[in-house]
Amino acid sequence: MDEMRRERLAHRIVEELSDLLLRGEIKDPRVNSFYSFSYCRVARDGASARVGVSSFLDHATLDRAVEGFNSAAGYLQSRLGKAIRLRSTPRLYFVADHSIEEGHDVIRKINELHIPDDE
Repeated sequence: MDEMRRERLAHRIVEELSDLLLRGEIKDPRVNSFYSFSYCRVARDGASARVGVSSFLDHATLDRAVEGFNSAAGYLQSRLGKAIRLRSTPRLYFVADHSIEEGHDVIRKINELHIPDDE
């Protein structure tokens, strides 16, 4: 699968998963609409896709949600197969993406820096 097609597929996967999440179709109690999908990376052969899950909540809550998404991966994969119409739907693997929290930490550290008025 060429790179442009993989990027389009990754974008479509994130869109479809976000729609399923917002409509409340994922019934796992560890999952709610406070989570978002930050990225999707489709393998070169299109057989698997790694999806980043992010949130403003703490690490432990995010890790539990990722477990919930991984346990619902089969259901989500089947829904994706119906929505996207591929020959074979990529197997979904969800991972925690802590980049939002890391970004807040960097901004906080920058704000804590004391810059003298002389400069």
